[in-house]
Amino acid sequence: MSPSSQPEPNAISLLWLDNESASRATASDSAVGDDLRVKVIADLMSPHVDYLRPIHNLLRTLLTDEETLRYRQDAFEDCLENPAFTEGLRELLPQIRGLHNTVRDIRARRNQVSLVLSRLTELENYIDCVSALDALMRKHAEALKALAWRELAHELQVIVNEPAFRQMTKELPELRAEIRQVVSVTIGVNLSPDLKPVAATLLSINKKRFRGPRFFRKFWGIDDEEELRGISTLRESPDARRYRDGSILAERREMLDRLAANMLFSDLGVVLDDVIRPIARALERYTHVRSSLLRALEPEIAFYVGGAGLISALRLRGLPLCRPQLLPVAERRMEARALYNLDLALRLSQQQRAGDLNEHIVSNDVAFDGKGRIHILTGPNRGGKTTYIQAVGLLHVLAQTGMYVPAESASLSPVDGIFLHFPAEEKPNMESGRLGEEAGRLREIFRRATRHSLLLLNESLASTSATESYFLARDVVSCLRMLGARALFVTHLHELAADCESINSEVAGDSRVQSLISQVEEGADGLRLTYQIVPAAPRGQSYAREIARQYGISFEQLQALLAGGETANSAEHKS
Repeated sequence: MSPSSQPEPNAISLLWLDNESASRATASDSAVGDDLRVKVIADLMSPHVDYLRPIHNLLRTLLTDEETLRYRQDAFEDCLENPAFTEGLRELLPQIRGLHNTVRDIRARRNQVSLVLSRLTELENYIDCVSALDALMRKHAEALKALAWRELAHELQVIVNEPAFRQMTKELPELRAEIRQVVSVTIGVNLSPDLKPVAATLLSINKKRFRGPRFFRKFWGIDDEEELRGISTLRESPDARRYRDGSILAERREMLDRLAANMLFSDLGVVLDDVIRPIARALERYTHVRSSLLRALEPEIAFYVGGAGLISALRLRGLPLCRPQLLPVAERRMEARALYNLDLALRLSQQQRAGDLNEHIVSNDVAFDGKGRIHILTGPNRGGKTTYIQAVGLLHVLAQTGMYVPAESASLSPVDGIFLHFPAEEKPNMESGRLGEEAGRLREIFRRATRHSLLLLNESLASTSATESYFLARDVVSCLRMLGARALFVTHLHELAADCESINSEVAGDSRVQSLISQVEEGADGLRLTYQIVPAAPRGQSYAREIARQYGISFEQLQALLAGGETANSAEHKS
C-alpha cells in the first residue's frame, strides 16, 4: 500500500464527508487485487459492467478516518434494513446511466441542431432522474437514518424547489413539442430535357409527414388538403424504422454521420439551424444547470446497491456478515469471531446455487492484540493456511471501505497499509533469480511499512535451502517485532515457529510473536484436516509421511509399486 492523492470529493457525496477525509485515504497497488482477489469481489458487487472499475478502486482504497467509515457504515445499514429503498435505487441506476450517455453524446455532436437537441434531452433526463430520486427519498424518509441519505434528500429538495427547476419542468415539454412539429421538408428537383434530375433545393419545412398515395382517392380525383401525399410509393431508408423506434445513441450518431456526407442534408442542417435557434436561446436560460451531480453520485449509489446485494445474498445462504466495530488506530488490534474467507464463500455460492453454505465453510476466531501481533502459521499442505491469510486481508479491505465483514463479530484498528508478500512466478528475465526478487520486494515493504501497517507473508523466502530460509526468515520476523506492525507469516519452517519466545526475549518491541498451527485430527484412518487455525506450538513435523500416504507416494506404497512393476516386467520378459 502507498499513499495516493484522491480526487476532490463532490459537493455532495455519499462516500466522503469532506475534502480532508478523502485526502487521508490510502490506495493499494494492483498486487493487492490479485492476491486477495479483490477484483473478483468488485465484479460480483457491480450492478453493471460500467461500475466495475470505480467499485474496484473503492475496495482498493483503505480508509483510516473513523468518521468517514461510520458515515459509510450507516449508509450500508439503511440499505440493508430497507430493501425496498435499495431496490428503488437499483431501478434508478439505468436511468442515471442514460443521463451519463446523453452527455457523452453531446460531446460527439457536430452541428447546432444536434447540440441543441442533445442538450434538451439531457435536461429532460435530468428532470426525470431528480424527480424520481426525490420521490424515492421522500417515500423512505422516515426509515433512513444515515447522514449520507439525509443530506442527499435535503439537496434534492433544494433542487426541485428552485424556481429554475420548476420553470424547466414547465417549459421543456413545450420546447420538445415545438421541435416535434417539424416532421418533413419539401424538396424541389429540376430535370434535364431527357428528364434526369440535375439540381435540387429545399422548398419548405412542414409540420406534417408525407404519405404514400391512395389509389381510389387519385382515381376519384379527391384532393385531401389535410395531408401531404406523394404520387409514388413512400421510400424509406433502412435506418428509418430503427431511428423512429429509439435505437441506441451510437446507432443514431452513425446514421446522422452518413447523412451528413450528402450535400443536400448539409443544406438541410443549415435551414434547421434557423428553426432551432429560438429553442437554443430558450435553453440558454438553463446553462447553469449541470447533470454532473447525479453523474458523480451514480457510481457511489452503485457501490451501496452492489454491496448491500452481496451482503444480503450471503446472509440468505446462512453466512454471517457484521458491521465491524472501529477501534483507535493507536491500539493496533483486530479481533474477529467466526471469520471466513469471502472469496471462497462467493465461489461456493456460484457452484452451489441453493442451500445453506454454513456447513461448507470453516470459520476461525482471529486476534491481533497484546498476546500476539505477529503470527507464525505452520501446518500441513492444503490445511487452509492461504485461505486464512486471505481472509485476514479481506476483512481489513472490506472494513476499511466501510462495508460489512464476513464474521459473526469483528473489531479492528484501521491499518495505514496492507503489504503482501505472496509467491511470485519466476520469470526468465529475473536477473537476480527468485530469491533476489523476493528480497527486493521485502526490502521495499520494510521501507514503506509503519507500526500501524498489516503485513501478510505467504511462504516467503522458500526459494532457497531450508537452512538459509530459516535464518533469513528469523531476521525478517525479528525486524517485524522491532517495527511493531501486525503481521501474519505462513511458512513450513517449523523451527521458526518454535523460536517465537526466543525472538520475543531477544528483540525489543511491543508486538509479540506467536505461533499458530493449522490443526489436524488423528484417527484410525490417519490424519484429517480440520482447517481450524489455533494458537499452539508447532507440531515439530509437517506430517509429510501421512500426506505422502494420502497421495500414494509413501515409502511403503512406492516400494509396493516397484515390487508390482518388477513382477510385471518379469512376466513380460518371459512372454
